[in-house]
Amino acid sequence: MGKLDANLKQKIKELAFSDDFLQKNKKYSAIYENQTEGTTVFGHSLSSFQVNAIQSRLRTAQNTLSLGKYIRKLAADKGRFHYNEAFFGQAQITRQYWSKLLNDKYERPSKEVILRIAILFRCDLKQTHELLAKAGYTFSDCDLRDQIVLGCIELGVYDFADIEELLEDEGLSLF
Repeated sequence: MGKLDANLKQKIKELAFSDDFLQKNKKYSAIYENQTEGTTVFGHSLSSFQVNAIQSRLRTAQNTLSLGKYIRKLAADKGRFHYNEAFFGQAQITRQYWSKLLNDKYERPSKEVILRIAILFRCDLKQTHELLAKAGYTFSDCDLRDQIVLGCIELGVYDFADIEELLEDEGLSLF
């Protein structure tokens, strides 16, 4: 684990505050946000259109990978399905916790754990957004930690020590 290059460090900080980067990030976030306006309906007078829309959402939810299954897919794609203490220890993930994550035994792991998994598996922005969405989280445009982590992912900086150094410079922490 080497020290982060000063130029790269500055570039990540600039990127974290860049309006262009925020707009690009919003594009990925919009995929996972509800894009329709809700209609208040009283009683049981749902139209066939409304019933069909709800049924369609239910079918989509049933065919969507759970968080555990998505993490399994990521792990298999990265060749890291089986627990290795040296590898997973970087992200402070124990064997027991890893097993529970894979088997959907944690209803909602913390956002920090999800970010550590994204960094550990060197996820790109799209994979990171999907991983967060499956856990019920999203990146915030006004959260400096989120923007620094996004900047690191965008620029391919996946070393935990380097990311922690950047966050500590701002008085923040990933863990």
